[in-house]
Amino acid sequence: MSLLTELDELLCGDDEEYERLDLFLEADELIGQLQSADVPALLALWPQRSLCWQQRFTQASSNIDGAVLRALLAGLLQIKETTHGVFELMSRLPPVADTSPLSEALLDYAEQAWQANQGRQRKIQISCWSCGLSGRLLKRLGFVAWKDAGL
Repeated sequence: MSLLTELDELLCGDDEEYERLDLFLEADELIGQLQSADVPALLALWPQRSLCWQQRFTQASSNIDGAVLRALLAGLLQIKETTHGVFELMSRLPPVADTSPLSEALLDYAEQAWQANQGRQRKIQISCWSCGLSGRLLKRLGFVAWKDAGL
């Protein structure tokens, strides 16, 4: 059984069993073993799976490889119907933002989300803060401080 198949089956499992047996620990271990070559298959699977599956993945991704994380985020930004994952996975990036195309794409995504959905502003701020993009997003939005943005 491939690693991704095993992870998929685990994340699709019964809610009660997943929690009772602490299967998130096994999911975290499997996610930590993913390699960049697994990302295209993971991205193909992502929109086919439930929100619960996506939430389990993001919650159990504390050991995700940096290259896998970056490739996954870049791919998720390309999936227009993605409703979960980007902000949740941003917190797994190092706390110092770089000037990479991925950072710019994440800033674009955060700016669009900020303007489109007022109810998620705190989540957007926290996600950007955790990966070092907070100040840059603040400038893009035209605020001097988060207090000016109502936060």
